[in-house]
Amino acid sequence: MKNKQRQLTNPNQSDPSLFLKLCGFWAAIFAPAMIVIIAFIIPFGDVMTRSYILKLMGMPAVKLFLFLMISLPIWYGLYRVLAVLHYFNLYPHREKLLTYGLALAWTLHAGYILFMS
Repeated sequence: MKNKQRQLTNPNQSDPSLFLKLCGFWAAIFAPAMIVIIAFIIPFGDVMTRSYILKLMGMPAVKLFLFLMISLPIWYGLYRVLAVLHYFNLYPHREKLLTYGLALAWTLHAGYILFMS
């Protein structure tokens, strides 16, 4: 009976870590809400709305939220790009170093822009 069970996943593909699952959850829940805010609420707001948003940008909690909003979808997106490359049997040299190195570089750049300047 056990020998006849079908495998539902690819045995060569590893299960994503908890961090990547959190990144996917963040990208699915918060990214559309931020897109709506940036695309519709801010442009159609008045001068008071824009000045209020600029005041909020000085708060550490808002900076942390923006840092997570920038970095977590990048990590998940690059992980999915790597999965698509594996799906099409494309295996670049040093693939994980390139993928996660690029995500780390973008994360460090976002942190520098938000917290150092």
